[in-house]
Amino acid sequence: MKTKTIFREKPGNPNRAYRQDRFIISSCMALAGGNYQKGVSDLRECIRNAKEIGCNLAEFIWADSEDTKKCADACEEFGIDGIFQDWDVFGGFQDQQKTDEPDREKLDRFIKWSRNYRHFYGYYVWDEPLADRSVDAAAKQVDMIERLAPDRLPFVVAIPSYNASDTWENGKFERYLTRFAKVVDPPVLSLDYYPFSAMRPEPFNQLDDKNLFLDIALLRKLALELHAPMWFYVQAEDSPINANYYRFTPEKLTMQAFNVLLHGGKAVQYYCTVESASYWDGRPGPLFFQMKELNHRIRQWGKTLMALTSEGVYHSGEVLADCPAFEAYREPVSRSKVLADRALPFRCSVGELSDSEGNRYLFVLNRDYRNARDFTLRFKKPSRVYKVSDQTGEQSVLRSRSEAVHLSLPPGDAVLLRVQDAAEEAFFIDYALAPERDIRRNA
Repeated sequence: MKTKTIFREKPGNPNRAYRQDRFIISSCMALAGGNYQKGVSDLRECIRNAKEIGCNLAEFIWADSEDTKKCADACEEFGIDGIFQDWDVFGGFQDQQKTDEPDREKLDRFIKWSRNYRHFYGYYVWDEPLADRSVDAAAKQVDMIERLAPDRLPFVVAIPSYNASDTWENGKFERYLTRFAKVVDPPVLSLDYYPFSAMRPEPFNQLDDKNLFLDIALLRKLALELHAPMWFYVQAEDSPINANYYRFTPEKLTMQAFNVLLHGGKAVQYYCTVESASYWDGRPGPLFFQMKELNHRIRQWGKTLMALTSEGVYHSGEVLADCPAFEAYREPVSRSKVLADRALPFRCSVGELSDSEGNRYLFVLNRDYRNARDFTLRFKKPSRVYKVSDQTGEQSVLRSRSEAVHLSLPPGDAVLLRVQDAAEEAFFIDYALAPERDIRRNA
């Protein structure tokens, strides 16, 4: 069977200089609070472990100049890109900041220093700005840093809906995140959401009633409107606030990461990899090998996912079944170009994606992180089904002609399929980067 090569562009907000060339798998390290001990924790070994488990980006937040330099040196040594924050120069956390506008002389020196590092990928401008004043200040700093270093990523992450003031319950979160996207106009649109708690019993309905699905649905909508890559942080340990691991299972991690891919995400950001994939003293942590395997799978699928655009997200009916706010974001299966108009099986979610030539893909997720489940998905017409390997990224024919596909998925697991009209000629697809060109509107 022939293989067709389709060239793809690097996605990026057309109003910004940054373009994303590969799927991002990011290790976020918080250098304050929790179990981090300045001068004691082994940053070098933690960064080496981040590279070993398959992350291609490391993030360093709440950092001072001393720690920032140590991390930049280690990223250079081990060949992993980094996004760096230096509170002595710029940035803020939520509504905490030294000044709305950084000292230009300090910022000039910092950016000049950062150019010595090949793996200095970008600047962690602001972590979760919430109040309008903080969002406005973050936007100004993004503009300023982009002008000074247009070849690097000026990064900002929004705050999730369980914040102190703007929630779904009081009707203010949609306005907050929409304003954030419009005012900051970020190169990538990123959000975090940590749904698990070590302090509460495991709910019988797992995550079905969590606003996680509302937050990421709104984020997806805004990212598509901005034409910006969607990034998303997932929880990698039981207690993100204190950076502690107790009994966090690999299936919880896998389900969250695959939920990002389901929604068309172009980056999975782990918070935190320390006390999860590694300990602060540099030893491999309890999820070291599981995260390494997961990252390999994401990297292989990422070769295809970087070329795809999210067309629809469909959930079985129990997701936020009693949440009026979700009805504006709930997409009926009838909108699908390939799936028959039938309700999805229990705890099944499907993301529908397409490439630049209209080839259709289905990312099928078992949201149940405790139990394996069997799913049957029916098509609108007889279809050829290809499976995208999570080990090599290559396509193979799963069904030559079928009106349905039957899947058995382990807890929290997923599969990436391509679905083609069975009457069409069969072919595999490889994706490759198109030659560079400037596609900014204001270029």
